[in-house]
Parts: sequence; C-alpha cells; structure tokens
Amino acid sequence: MPICPRCNKRPAKRQCPALRTKICAVCCASERMFELACPDSCDYLRSARAESRDREVELRLKEAKAGGSLDVGMNHRSMAAAYIADRSIVEAFRGTGESPIRDLQDSEALSALDNAIRNLETEESGLIYEHKEAALRVTELSRRIRQALEQAFEKEIAEERPRRSELIRALKYVRDAVNAHSRRPGAGPQSYLRYISLFCPWPEEQSQSLIV
Repeated sequence: MPICPRCNKRPAKRQCPALRTKICAVCCASERMFELACPDSCDYLRSARAESRDREVELRLKEAKAGGSLDVGMNHRSMAAAYIADRSIVEAFRGTGESPIRDLQDSEALSALDNAIRNLETEESGLIYEHKEAALRVTELSRRIRQALEQAFEKEIAEERPRRSELIRALKYVRDAVNAHSRRPGAGPQSYLRYISLFCPWPEEQSQSLIV
C-alpha cells in the first residue's frame, strides 16, 4: 500500500479529489478545507460538515444552559452578516484576494472582532474615529472584516441591507462563538478557524493551484 504523500508516514487509504491521489485518514481529517481545497462533492467533506455542525449545535446548547449565549436578537440579516464575518476570517488565513495571515490564531480573530465592534459602535454614536490595535495584523484583520461586510451588502436594497446595530449583533455573535471554542477542553489555538473553514468554499482558481 502506498504511503501518504502529505505526512510520508501512514498508509494512503482515502482518495482525495483535491489532490487527485490517495492520502491517509489523519491528513484528510486535519487538512480538509484548512490546507486542502476540497470540492463540495467529496463524501468525507460532506460527512465532516454534518458531524461538525451537529456537534456544534449540541455543544452551544449545553454551553447556553451553563450561562453562555446563543443567537438572541439575530435575524436573517444578522445571520448573513455573521457568515460574511466568518468567511472574511477564513479568507484572511487563506490569503483570498490579499496576502495571507497563515498562522492566524483564534485569539487574534477574537481581538479583531472586538476591534471591529468598537469601530462600528463608534460610528453608531456619530463620532469619526478609527480604533487600532497594538498588533498590526489584528488591526488589518478588523479592517478586512468590516470591508467584507460593507462590500457584501452595498448593492442590496435599503430594506435588505443590515443596519449598523445588526452588524454589531452579528459580530458579537461570532465573537461569542470564538470564545465558546476557546473555553472547550483540549481546544487548539485554531479550533474555531478550523471549524468555520469547513463551510467556506475555496475560490476555484486557488483550488486549482493546490492540485498536484
């Protein structure tokens, strides 16, 4: 049996459509949608998405009973904005459209979300002021999150465009989710990033560049 070309350690048993070759189960699980641009047709990806989503719902409900928070006050516009924020974090890590932040950590995403929230709240108050962080990459990620939100809804009709208060609620929802991941036993420094990466497709041109 051939050896996995990713780790060069374990037997390659799973056919990987992203690499067009077989890899081991461990590399499949640890690299799917994080390092590998898996197509939606991949059965392993479909299974991972379903299992991860179900587990996340179960854990969030359990955490809410213990004093955590859920999607209180969220409507369809806020939920759409939350997905855009998640996607912008993943794209910053991957380098979609701009230079990548390849070693991005959940803690940095958390700080960037806090910064984005402060800036939106300042705008809501009518003041013109840009809050910045000591870590330049955190400030940059905050900028990308806010830019993604602005661009995503700029062509929407006024009735469908999220109000600033709804954008703030969406970012607080994502911030709560990152916090929830960070508090879980055994959570790694990229726990939340790995989770949301599963649900954010790679651009087709980048997907092609990963195929060897």
